[in-house]
Amino acid sequence: MNNTFDWNRFCKVVNKDFRNLWPMFGTTMIVLASLPFAIWLLFTVIGGSGMTVAPEVRVGMLMFFASLAGIMLPSRLYRTMNLRNEGIYFAMLPASKLEKFLSIMLFSFIVAPVCVYLGSLVLDIILRLMPAGPYHDWIWNSTLGFPLLTVVPMDEDFLPGFHSWILTAVTWTSMFNSTALFLFAATLFKKHKVLYTFLILYAIEFVLTIIAIPIFVALAQSPDFMEWLYDTFRDRFSSPEKMMNTIMAVTMVFNIIVTVLFTWLSWRRLKKMPY
Repeated sequence: MNNTFDWNRFCKVVNKDFRNLWPMFGTTMIVLASLPFAIWLLFTVIGGSGMTVAPEVRVGMLMFFASLAGIMLPSRLYRTMNLRNEGIYFAMLPASKLEKFLSIMLFSFIVAPVCVYLGSLVLDIILRLMPAGPYHDWIWNSTLGFPLLTVVPMDEDFLPGFHSWILTAVTWTSMFNSTALFLFAATLFKKHKVLYTFLILYAIEFVLTIIAIPIFVALAQSPDFMEWLYDTFRDRFSSPEKMMNTIMAVTMVFNIIVTVLFTWLSWRRLKKMPY
């Protein structure tokens, strides 16, 4: 099929992927959405009702498990998309490559993470209603606002002058950049796509750490560099809030660039995939 877009064909592809979502990835989504219960049970056994798991920690767990759903889905629901023989079925679907790729993006970036997110949120509410356990406050009473879906100002005691919308944007763009990276990896590896990607990322981080530590130690021992660094921060950041906002803004832009880059690379891989 050519790379044009037809709405009816696209809807048929989405419908096919939706029907495959439960039998091929449903168990994984249930496990991911249920993991907060295991953590709740662990803290209940260890500390009983006297231990508290802060709403901010629970928000972080929701986002983490939702992110895992996004990075795992391409290797499960679209396992054969880069396999020369098994991928014939994917290649012969009566839709253009663009329509199939947009469906992959829809389920990887939105459908799977949102399903796990909502499932974990409902579970968190149920666990909060339990008479025992470490959940003593509602998750939407977090200083981060409602679980990273709000644009209201944060609690001033948490980060003065800082607004949750930028943290929300950084968090979601971080999830998207992870999903895009693992989507690209799913077009490269034929087996153990998620595992191999984690191992390669760990190896890269290990090598960069070995290289970076001596450099940072040498720079820290340089009086001229430390004086320049101090003057730079003093001149450019008049307050901690300004520095934090700048760091968050740079992080968000970096996440967007990484997401766009690896999504584009994934598209090019699938577009030129030989079957």
